[in-house]
Amino acid sequence: MGSEGERKRPWGGWLGVMALLLLAAGCSDRVVVPKTRITIDSAPEQGASVMVEGVERGVTPVVIDGLEPGWVEVLLKKERYRRAVDRVQVKAGVQEKFTIQMEPLVGFLTVETEPLGAEVVLSTGKSLGQTPVVHVPLPVGEYSFDVKLANHYPQQESLTIQEDFQYERKYILKPMEARLSVFSQPTGATIRLNNHEQEKKSPAKFSLPPGIYRVSVYSRGFVEAEQTVELQPNQEATVSLKMEQGEVPPGMVLVPAGPFIFGEEGRAPDESPKRQETLDAFYMDKYEVTNEAYKAVFPDYDFPKGQEQFPAHGVSWERASKYAQAVGKRLPSEAEWEKAARGEGGEEYPWGAEFNPEFCNTKEADHGGPVAVGKYLGGASPYGCADMAGNVYEWVHNWYEAYPGNKLVTRDYGQIYRVLRGGSYTADRFYARCARRHFDRMDATRADYGFRCAKDVPK
Repeated sequence: MGSEGERKRPWGGWLGVMALLLLAAGCSDRVVVPKTRITIDSAPEQGASVMVEGVERGVTPVVIDGLEPGWVEVLLKKERYRRAVDRVQVKAGVQEKFTIQMEPLVGFLTVETEPLGAEVVLSTGKSLGQTPVVHVPLPVGEYSFDVKLANHYPQQESLTIQEDFQYERKYILKPMEARLSVFSQPTGATIRLNNHEQEKKSPAKFSLPPGIYRVSVYSRGFVEAEQTVELQPNQEATVSLKMEQGEVPPGMVLVPAGPFIFGEEGRAPDESPKRQETLDAFYMDKYEVTNEAYKAVFPDYDFPKGQEQFPAHGVSWERASKYAQAVGKRLPSEAEWEKAARGEGGEEYPWGAEFNPEFCNTKEADHGGPVAVGKYLGGASPYGCADMAGNVYEWVHNWYEAYPGNKLVTRDYGQIYRVLRGGSYTADRFYARCARRHFDRMDATRADYGFRCAKDVPK
């Protein structure tokens, strides 16, 4: 029996080996079951600290194993961002990535410029647009930016943006200087820019702020030649002037001797009769006396900065007369003023028969105040006098009296009031006519009262 049992034993051994193999196969199936894993990331930046169900898990992007399936709460924190809270679902045997958006903490920037249309550019190269740039959100932090406009000097600033703060910036952009070359025939002439005599003689070159300039050249024995030029920022410009032989004081025009039409019919009663008068030659200022020139004689006079070339205004007849005497001139007579304004043929306006609102600063222009003298180039009189319609009323020498042959009776006539001519920015087209008369007390200083001067021609 023993030998028979020994013969059966190999079958039992093989059965045991097979059982072990089957058991091993079963264990192998359990090892390949997929692992449960999630990855938490943040946007727009990584590096946020992560808490899952109140437990610190590191910084994004972070891989987390071993969570039970189900919904879990994730909290992200990062400097310069609001806390972000989200719920994600953990699925058994699934590996999944969740990217949680974080909202930056922001402040707000507004940039205005004068003039408008400048570009605001961050140091990173990003443009915030053209001014006005209004209430642009910027993440908190340090910034520097440039404000750029063609032909103007740029502005630069650095600032720290804090949460919910409103930052407002306004810049007056300085235009680049223009370059003006002045030539004359003959050369060596005195150059005047806006009535200011320059040290340089022609030919000469100037670096000037943009603006409107009256450029004139003058030499003894010649008539002053003049041109108005408007200079743009960073512009190259040239003015060439030829002087004719003659003798006229700088800043004045020659009104030649001879007849002219004086007065008007069918309009205001005090303008008649319309008739022909004859005057000797005289000189008349091209422009109304400016704020700057008036202050040089009366230092107590004041005016807004930047209005140096506006007409002196709020001036009484008495002060106008004193100014004229101080500079070796006089106030013009009514007849001289009217001839200088309308020429020999008796034009309705300095430029002709029809009113043109683009030629003068009257009520129709709606400026609400005076403008720089000589601005209205098309409104010059036949002899080259500017602003004889509108801008400010101009005192003349005469008392307000009836013209010879006028039958009108009024208590205003006599040596009570002095006459003003030319209308103003407060008056309409009717009062800007060359023949129109206005009158007031000698000590009146209405805001739109100014003047220009005349001078005798040596005989």
